[in-house]
Amino acid sequence: MIVLLVGCASSPKATPDKATSQTKDTTGNSSNSEPSWVANPRNVYSEVQYVSAVGYGIDRETAEKSALGALVAIFGQTVKGETVVSTRYTEAVKSGVIEVTEDTDIGRAVTSSYDLETVVGAEIKDTWFDGAKTTYAVAVMDKAKAAILYADLVDTNESSISKLVQIPQADKNTLDAYARYDLAAAIADENARFLNILSVVSPGSAAARRGTVSKGEDFRTECLRIAQTIPITVSIANDRNNRIKTAFTSVLSDAGFKSGGAGSRYSLNGTLSLTEAELKDNPNVFVRYLVDAELMDTLIGAVILPYSINGREGHATLSEAENRAVKVAEKKIKADFGKSFADFLRGLQAK
Repeated sequence: MIVLLVGCASSPKATPDKATSQTKDTTGNSSNSEPSWVANPRNVYSEVQYVSAVGYGIDRETAEKSALGALVAIFGQTVKGETVVSTRYTEAVKSGVIEVTEDTDIGRAVTSSYDLETVVGAEIKDTWFDGAKTTYAVAVMDKAKAAILYADLVDTNESSISKLVQIPQADKNTLDAYARYDLAAAIADENARFLNILSVVSPGSAAARRGTVSKGEDFRTECLRIAQTIPITVSIANDRNNRIKTAFTSVLSDAGFKSGGAGSRYSLNGTLSLTEAELKDNPNVFVRYLVDAELMDTLIGAVILPYSINGREGHATLSEAENRAVKVAEKKIKADFGKSFADFLRGLQAK
């Protein structure tokens, strides 16, 4: 009995060791006993103070992503595409369009969330491997800290949106105004997700703001109105049956803009060039194509977006080689000019 009592008294109590994702006793010996948070995270992280969720997977990375996804679902959001802040929103923070800097609490939280692919304000508190094939992770958000963070995020975003859409009446129907409203819509969409999270960590704070937050759909409607008000004239010299012109106008149409119209402030002017090229020891006929185009702001007389593509196509006859060259040019314009135009609009937003 004495020996047994001494043995019991000297047995060390197991304590969690987060660094090794296992439990260790005070002597450093590994123990594979299941932490209580695996069955129910609220056993360790009180729901009064925390929002918590458990995930699992075949390795630590999978388990952590699973836990973060489960945490996001608590806020009424889907996992795919919404576990992190969007690229566009993060760019707006870094560029200063949203009135925070990266060395503030908000800035650090947003950029860290994006870089580490986690939801803003969440962290992985612990992981545990069951010794067989499954790793578990617990994602946690401190309600008090998150309440302050998300309230600041929502308020800062609303202030930034308000300044974005303060546009003089004379400049309302311009590409610059379109870009500003388009970015305002993206920020408003992000704010709606932030408000969902705030409603969980601080329902009262969310309720006080819900009636005043902007709606992304309202700004997209204004974008559409602006696009319809400022048609972009498209003119391509040496075009073949307007095929190159049609390729450009289809891209502009997909972005919501009309083409044509007299006296438009914006015009896209270009030239299609087809030149026969000979390749030694090749029986086919080859044609080099070149499309040079410029999007102009006629009011200020400046090129605001240059665009050029070129290449070479071949066939048994000159006419077929030319037809193939024009066909490839059409395809390139439809695939590539849309990105160039979108990047141009985003450049206007950053200004």
